[in-house]
Amino acid sequence: MVNHEEEIIYLREEVATLKANVENLVGWQHTQNGTIKNVDDKVTGIYKIMIGTAGTAALSFLGTIITLLVVLSGK
Repeated sequence: MVNHEEEIIYLREEVATLKANVENLVGWQHTQNGTIKNVDDKVTGIYKIMIGTAGTAALSFLGTIITLLVVLSGK
C-alpha cells in the first residue's frame, strides 16, 4: 500500500512539473511567433525596396536606350 501512495505522490509531482514545462513552452512559442512576424515584416520591406530599385533601374535603362535611339536617328 505504501508503494502505491509513494507512486501517486511521485506521479503528481511529475504532472505538476510537466504542466509548468508546457506553460513555459507556450510562453516561449508566443514570443517566437512575435519575433518571426517582425522578421517577416522586415523581409517584406526589403523585398519591396528591391522591387522598387529594380523597377527604377529598368526604367532608367529604357530611358537611356530611347535617348540613344533618338540621338542616333537625328544624325
